[in-house]
Amino acid sequence: MFKLGLQLTLRSGREAIIRLMVTGAAVAAGVAILLGVLADFHAFELTANRPNWEGTVATPARQRVAARTELWNYSDEVYQGQTIERLDVAALGPDAPVPPGLTKLPGPGQYYASPALRTLLRAVPRDQLGARFPGSLAGTIGDRALTGPQELVIYVGDAPRALASLPGTIKVSKIAATSGRQVWTHYFRDAFITAALAFLFPILILIGTATKLASARREERYASLRLTGATGHDINLIATVDAVLSGLLGAAGGIAIFAAVQPTLARTAITSAVYFPADVTPTVWGYLGVFIAVPAAAAITGLLALRRVRITPFGVSRKVTPPKPRLWRVLPLAAGVALFIAGMALTNAQRIGAATFPGLIIVMIGLVVAGPWLTWRAAELLPKLVRGAAPIFAARRLADNPKAAFRSVSGLVLAVFLGTLVGGLIPAAEATTTSTSRATALSNVLLDSFLAGPVCGNNVNCTGSGPTGPAASAPPSQLRMQLEGLPPGEGGKLLAGLTQFAGITTVPVYSLRSDASPDFRGTYTAVVGCAGMRALDALGQCPAGARAAKATAASLYGDNPMDTTEPIVGRTSPAVPDRFTGLYLQAVLIKVRGPAELEVVRTYLITHTRQSVSGTAARTFGEAVQARLGVANTVQRLIDVAVALTLIVAGCSLAVTVGGGLVERKRPFTMLRLTGTSTVTLYRVVLAEAVLPLVAATVIAAGLAYGMSVLTVNRIAPPGTPVPVLDHVYYLTMGTGLAAAILVVLATLPLLGRITSLDQARFE
Repeated sequence: MFKLGLQLTLRSGREAIIRLMVTGAAVAAGVAILLGVLADFHAFELTANRPNWEGTVATPARQRVAARTELWNYSDEVYQGQTIERLDVAALGPDAPVPPGLTKLPGPGQYYASPALRTLLRAVPRDQLGARFPGSLAGTIGDRALTGPQELVIYVGDAPRALASLPGTIKVSKIAATSGRQVWTHYFRDAFITAALAFLFPILILIGTATKLASARREERYASLRLTGATGHDINLIATVDAVLSGLLGAAGGIAIFAAVQPTLARTAITSAVYFPADVTPTVWGYLGVFIAVPAAAAITGLLALRRVRITPFGVSRKVTPPKPRLWRVLPLAAGVALFIAGMALTNAQRIGAATFPGLIIVMIGLVVAGPWLTWRAAELLPKLVRGAAPIFAARRLADNPKAAFRSVSGLVLAVFLGTLVGGLIPAAEATTTSTSRATALSNVLLDSFLAGPVCGNNVNCTGSGPTGPAASAPPSQLRMQLEGLPPGEGGKLLAGLTQFAGITTVPVYSLRSDASPDFRGTYTAVVGCAGMRALDALGQCPAGARAAKATAASLYGDNPMDTTEPIVGRTSPAVPDRFTGLYLQAVLIKVRGPAELEVVRTYLITHTRQSVSGTAARTFGEAVQARLGVANTVQRLIDVAVALTLIVAGCSLAVTVGGGLVERKRPFTMLRLTGTSTVTLYRVVLAEAVLPLVAATVIAAGLAYGMSVLTVNRIAPPGTPVPVLDHVYYLTMGTGLAAAILVVLATLPLLGRITSLDQARFE
């Protein structure tokens, strides 16, 4: 029977070969997309779990070995919004450990740069970037130290005495080799999983639909074999051979397609970073899973389609209309909505209710379960709303089997639901960060703080906002710098040097020692000159007639732009004398005119504040906003990719369904042509059968998703956040996807004219 199955699949004429090729091509499209997702997730996991050298901490004195000890000073810098991870290092012994990506430590006056930073240093004027790093380039950092080809990292060699004098320097005998605890990893992982689940179901539908192509013809063939003496087991084996062969052909084709697009995929930043090309590949188990799961799914789908043949050899001829969908199909959808609302009722700004995510998943499942019932109800309304023969024919066929009619568009319905939900949530999230006029007015204002704060890199978890407590072991001079900033002498030199830059506006923020708290838990008070604040009026207005005023500056040092752009002075702020001599410089605000001037000023600040204890880079408020939005944009990009892929897969499924349906209905459509039915009427029938289930379910899906996004924003967003409004990107994406689906249907209509041609009609 195995050999007979192969012969029936490969040697049953042109129609069988075409069906096999079309089925394999449809399955290959789904497999290629699935492999792409597995490849990106594998690269993400490798990057997230790489040895986190940035997380190296000081080695306790009792564990140090003098010959293996070195000094470390890790910090971050910024160039045009991009973070540069900087490590200043100096060996204290001959066997000092070497950071990953190097074969030896840089000596004093040398530095090693990552490939991307090395290219940037060559392209950018020295006073904008290169002057920040003393010495000469000694080599390139290897891939082991990097998360991707675009990461900016530099190792700078220093003399031990000079490096030991800098705040934040530690002694290290062992470099961290375990994966670090990253801030946003679990969010990105959850987004990956959500995106994968979002279009895994449409892929399964595509595979099932493709393997059932021309199933009516095959059922008739299998029923004939039963009449000639074949058993049900024989028919199952023949059908399994046919389905598995189609699945294997599709799996092989999908792997070939993925191999062709893999270089392009490796250069695409689906998350916030570009991965190394060698990492963007599925694991061996991923490939094996595809080769096993896809043919298995095809075989199961093929066997399920033969249940009528297994009942009796005449099962195909004795077809009856399936029972109409019952109202219970709406219950899972209603339960999911109720669960989501209950979760939102328990949601606040600090946490999300436990029932929210289960409710969301159940709503997605409920849309698929309720789809046949919605299709049936829409089919009953169609002849009442639209007159003519085509609506009657289409409504009758849809009402006979609404489950099969909805199956081909279920992927599109889920894409519309996800796209609408994201389209409502992400713009609202962005609006809470960027919609204020203060954020816009301060976009070109540079903030450099000189207080103690967390040293944060791309791969190091930084918690809290604002200054952190001083180290108990710090020298008294550094302890006071942690509390108050740069000493008066150094602060005065820095401000005097800034006067060389014409056209910038400099606003110093001085510390008031009497209000400083050792643990920084109190209200951190500063003093600012009112003349400078008039140039930065978005941060507040001094009292009338005051020349200097007390300021509450703690909000400046947070990581949320909604807080950092809050006014630091007001009309009720106490006025103080404008005598700043003897005060420590807590921070400086600098308003610049353009990107080039910004980087020149930033380079000056970096090279003239090496004694600062902050360890953090000077950023503009605009760069802080973009950094804050980076996570939301990454999650949105992941979901957008999922929606786009879902639309592609659903379009392929729709094409296979419509094309296969036309081939299977060749005889009834030809008979209608012989009785005088026009080709235009048949075109309208096919179009209505494809569009009606889509419209019936997408209207409900889009309405539910938008309502859920509005409810979420009202519960989580700050008061005053506008109601979510779907932007042009949403309408463009959804409109393009749905239009493509309609074009797929229209592309199959010429086939209808050819297969029902009166010249080819014959009586059987």
